[in-house]
Amino acid sequence: MTDFALVSKEPYDFPTQGILYDLAGLEVDATGWGWQLNHPVRNLSLNFHQLKIKPGTILSAIAAFLADKIADASPDHVRNTFEALTYIHKCEHIRMCIKTGADVDERVIAELRHMPNFAESRLHYIRDWYLWCADQGLLQFTEQTAERLEELSIPGNPTGEAVRTRDPLKGAFDEFEFTALKTKLNATGREVLTAMEYALLWLAIALGCNPLAYALLREEDFKPMKDVETDHIYPQLHVPRIKKGNTHYRSQSHEKMLNDIVGSAVTSLILANQASREQQQWPEGCAYPLFPRFSIDESRSEGPYREFAMHLRSEEISPILQSAVDKLGVKSHRTGDWLKVNARRFRRTYATRAVEEGVSPMELAVMLDHSDLGTVMVYFETRASQVFRLDAAVAVKLAPLADAFMGRIVRDEAEAVNGDDPSKRIPWYRRHKEKPIEKAGNLGTCGSGPCGLRAPMSCYTCFRFQPWKDGPHREVLDWLCLERERKQEDRLDPQMVKLHDATIFAVAAVVRACEGETT
Repeated sequence: MTDFALVSKEPYDFPTQGILYDLAGLEVDATGWGWQLNHPVRNLSLNFHQLKIKPGTILSAIAAFLADKIADASPDHVRNTFEALTYIHKCEHIRMCIKTGADVDERVIAELRHMPNFAESRLHYIRDWYLWCADQGLLQFTEQTAERLEELSIPGNPTGEAVRTRDPLKGAFDEFEFTALKTKLNATGREVLTAMEYALLWLAIALGCNPLAYALLREEDFKPMKDVETDHIYPQLHVPRIKKGNTHYRSQSHEKMLNDIVGSAVTSLILANQASREQQQWPEGCAYPLFPRFSIDESRSEGPYREFAMHLRSEEISPILQSAVDKLGVKSHRTGDWLKVNARRFRRTYATRAVEEGVSPMELAVMLDHSDLGTVMVYFETRASQVFRLDAAVAVKLAPLADAFMGRIVRDEAEAVNGDDPSKRIPWYRRHKEKPIEKAGNLGTCGSGPCGLRAPMSCYTCFRFQPWKDGPHREVLDWLCLERERKQEDRLDPQMVKLHDATIFAVAAVVRACEGETT
């Protein structure tokens, strides 16, 4: 028997566990019905009233077990254990044991197995609780039952179900959803999104991190590197690693190279953050998060994690992503509704696309920062065996699904913005094998100034492009599809084959509209 507080002195007293010290050596007040756990960017608390168990041996056993857990497990694990234990009051066997003082046995496991909304994998937490209580020699917990529970087969988490079934709400985005999302983000993201939304959405696409990593990021983690020979700046982000059992948040990181678009988005966010700090007084002792709050989080304003008090909570990351996608107006062709997103869906999409690009299981495990290969193999089970063929006819029919065309079709040059400026015309040059390139008319008018992007490949997915109704768009579509087919026949990398798919769908949308295609 240990010296844990196991018996209440008064009928309605909480079995206090005193002041505890968690795995990081920080204090946890376990004297009352509510315990606040220490975490930099999550609000993790244990409200023992949720157990719906009156003071007595069972409640005391739960409190003592969790007190022991706090000392040697992460706050997340303690919280997950507590959540599993909130279900046991629904078991008829537990209610009988509380009332009569009878021994708790494996019937609690049997009842929980068939309880609605209780994941069977959570039985691991219940068994751990029982085994600990039996080891301490607590009343109502027997060694005989503990031995039988140790022999029970309990499944692990049903990993990969959303990926394996290609769930339209929880799984990875398919090619059309991903194309529509990236096209709209490229075309209108800077105009319709805040600097935070724009940067976070690009990072979710580029890195596929879990929300805790984004919440822990700070401005100091953005460390661009300069090539001394070319003077080119390479954006680099040091992303905090999320390791189980690691009590020192932000102590380890992964170096992630960003492309220029994502790097520019992060740079713009940091500049916006700095401008905001100049206008308002920044709380003393608080770090500079990459994704800051508008006001200090009072629950973290005092104590060991004050430096994180201006960081967003991890649970606030996915709502920002959803808000950004809503503003972009991205629809899912699979559901017919606006695209539903969260950080986990972006992570699954990131992994799925990495596998399609040919990474090995070991490489994917490193990319996702997984400690074993078992959790990544589901992505290889669902890998597409080949790149689908895409000819002009198919592209025209599928164009509405991709939603890639961002511009505005005009009847002629006179109707276009900048229509009176011949230098704004977007020409089309016909390409023939073994023949010189020849000009074959104009495709439309640019509604903006020089952008430095390759015309006309970049024009159809730009919201400033105004294609003319009688432009040679069908010819552009045929050429793009033939080029795609050539790459496929040459057995080029799948990503090279699909490089211009968004443009193909955008051109196909223009062809569909100009030629009156409705089927």
